[in-house]
Amino acid sequence: MENKKVPLWVYRSMKKQDLDNDYFFYEDGTILHHYDRTITKRDIEEDILPKDIPEYEREKILTKCKMECPNEVFERLKLILE
Repeated sequence: MENKKVPLWVYRSMKKQDLDNDYFFYEDGTILHHYDRTITKRDIEEDILPKDIPEYEREKILTKCKMECPNEVFERLKLILE
């Protein structure tokens, strides 16, 4: 049987007009970065570490999560991003 990751929260954003720059956070602490590099290089997915997310981006993620998420999710996300 396949182990499925349990999603915690998804941060969706855009960079440079219409290029996706999304982060998927999972209960087990893993992070999937889904983004478009250019108009022709789209839908790239990479498992990343918290240190791979720029500081300014982490701040935006936490700010948005605090506004949208229950406190338990926000606190868990803070732990993941430390």
